[in-house]
Amino acid sequence: MPIPVGINGLGRIGKMVCLQMLAEPDIYSIKAINATSLSASEISDYLCYDSSHRYDRSVCKNVEIVSDELVRINGNEIHLFKDRDARNLKWRAVGVQFVLECTGAYLTTERASHHDVDYVIMSAPPKDPDVTPTFIYGVNDAQYMGQKVVSASSCTTNCMGPMLKLVSDAFGIETVNFTTIHATTGSQSVVDVINKKSRTHRSIINNMIPHSTGAAKSIFRVLPEVSGKVWGTSVRVPTINCSLCDINVTCEDKTATLSDVAELLSKHELYGEVYHLNEKMLTSVDFMTTTTPTILDRKASMDFKPGSFKLMCWYDNEWSYSAQVLRVMTSMHKHNKTVERSVRGRISPKISPTNSMVNLSSASASTSHVKMLKLDGKKALKSLNLKGKNIVARFDFNVPMDNGKVTDDFRVRASLPSINHMLEQKPNRIVLVCHFGRPKGKDKKNSVEFLAPMLSGMLKRDVKFLPDGVSKKTLDDLSASTNPAGTVYLLENIRFHPEETKFNPGNDVSKMFQSLGDAYVADCFGCVHRKHMSICHLNAPNAQFGYGFLIEQEVNALASLLRNDNKRVLGIMGGAKIADKQPMIDCLCKMPGARIFVGGGLTRGFSDFMPSTPHNVILARDAYGAADLSAPATYMPDVARTGGGGFDCGPQGLRDLIAEIDAADVIFWNGCLGVIEDPRYRVGSAMIVDYLMAQKGKRVIIGGGETASLFKDREADHVYLSTGGGALLAHIQSSVLNTPTVPGLAAFEM
Repeated sequence: MPIPVGINGLGRIGKMVCLQMLAEPDIYSIKAINATSLSASEISDYLCYDSSHRYDRSVCKNVEIVSDELVRINGNEIHLFKDRDARNLKWRAVGVQFVLECTGAYLTTERASHHDVDYVIMSAPPKDPDVTPTFIYGVNDAQYMGQKVVSASSCTTNCMGPMLKLVSDAFGIETVNFTTIHATTGSQSVVDVINKKSRTHRSIINNMIPHSTGAAKSIFRVLPEVSGKVWGTSVRVPTINCSLCDINVTCEDKTATLSDVAELLSKHELYGEVYHLNEKMLTSVDFMTTTTPTILDRKASMDFKPGSFKLMCWYDNEWSYSAQVLRVMTSMHKHNKTVERSVRGRISPKISPTNSMVNLSSASASTSHVKMLKLDGKKALKSLNLKGKNIVARFDFNVPMDNGKVTDDFRVRASLPSINHMLEQKPNRIVLVCHFGRPKGKDKKNSVEFLAPMLSGMLKRDVKFLPDGVSKKTLDDLSASTNPAGTVYLLENIRFHPEETKFNPGNDVSKMFQSLGDAYVADCFGCVHRKHMSICHLNAPNAQFGYGFLIEQEVNALASLLRNDNKRVLGIMGGAKIADKQPMIDCLCKMPGARIFVGGGLTRGFSDFMPSTPHNVILARDAYGAADLSAPATYMPDVARTGGGGFDCGPQGLRDLIAEIDAADVIFWNGCLGVIEDPRYRVGSAMIVDYLMAQKGKRVIIGGGETASLFKDREADHVYLSTGGGALLAHIQSSVLNTPTVPGLAAFEM
């Protein structure tokens, strides 16, 4: 199927990409064009005639005007839009998947995202280079991993980038200085004008005009190994099209010569597409309407001294650049379709022998039996008779906050099934118990009062706050209450009482806690590894006690991970600190049939904790990152050997991970693969979320925290979002290592 494309802006680049796509209807299908100053009746003449280029006019001559908003060109229907506001353009409604942004007005990810479409490609360098990734075909397009908004950089960078990559890969680069002798562009003036800050206010007709260029900075984005080694400038000359890059290179390899470069170029797999070698006495006009962006002029180039030479490279700054934009789009589309087919199960990325799943039988033979926790069904919430009871229910409402606002209410929402079930049993009252933060005594900033209105909205009933916590006053207030049966109360932060974390069943606070009710329900899985009063002190005399739906779901979900029934298990471990995740990695390594993929910030410190990588552990070697989060993002082929931090998983690591997911039956993911707060480094994790959502034949367990936040507002029957963090680890450890059951679950064990 052809790629469905929309073009925003039909200036020079918009026109060039349009003409090239019309010439290849089997590859591209133009669905819509937004051109505010062009009517349907003018389309044919505008496309057929051009002062610079010579091309096959038959691709645009057969234009049928259906209406003011629709034309057919060679039978292909194209919708015409006329709106300067991208938010008003109905790209998706007419079937567009890719928008080529050719206006120059939407050069940040934030603004480009106004387009209602899956993918946007800017035909210019981005104005937010730390956010919008740049890809050049033949340089770094293979590193594309599903980003929605990208830049195809500039025409000059598309000429220099492939050449510098070829030289850098073969000989290493010490320094580069260049001058791009650039044809006139539409931003220049025909006659001298005033009120301009640069020399381009002078007439284009009879001037050569020194001008700045951002090509050096753009090169660093796509070829980080030459960062700090390239300097350049530009001169605008009075020609209508075609430019020349004068590149002076000093190589690390002092034996390198111009002839070596010419030979490498002529034998390159992209020769004729990205590279070309000219050995004739040609001038700029002879390169008009060429599609290769890097044309080495052998006769104009020269050797300086061993390892140093001048490379003169021609490029059509309109036509060949537009061809490069289309190649980037085609590369993106190919990548996305490959992932999509793999998601649907039509194909599966090949797994090398070193990445194949560990032999199940041999793993089972060398691994101790995994202990499976069996919950007592008589203590399940659905088995309790709660009519007329005063219920005390312990939940985990320790939600994340930023500037006083809850950023993720998942843990609160997870409690609703249990609370609603209890209310259906017509109890006398329910007292909700929880903690927030780690307060030292009573600290107003850690009060849970903010949860009362949130719970009221979710339960659609008033939730009354008990500000005095576990106290005689609270007991007296509850006893004297005239509130109707079924009233829900929220107790102040239970950790305001030191007795909560220093649990002693004989102290006064513990006795008062048991006096709060005559039925106790625990549904705080995220806290069950804590031996705290409100978690363990449930079995009061003559009182019912049991566990809620969430604990039951969590234990059952983890059973599918822990059960030894010859299923292939994949653990995905991410996060920032290897010390936090080492116990979990150790546990998973001991599980039968398990493999562990380690990504995110864990890879850099992995060898310090595990000098010898276990046979069933795969490390994500490449990454996107920088010295720190304030620096521009670069690609790190081997993050373990690169200074700075790897802040997102690289393309090779993601490919390895997708292969592992394909080979697994059960996937357990704990810890993000990147710094997801930064949109530059959220891409890898977001891509794996999309991939896992489509794995309907597998069981996917998400290990709480930030990882669970990636799945916000996304539900699937095969994906289970755990509320646990430390509790999850503790429960897995107790099962795999055959240690005692975690304190908060021991009371419910059969």
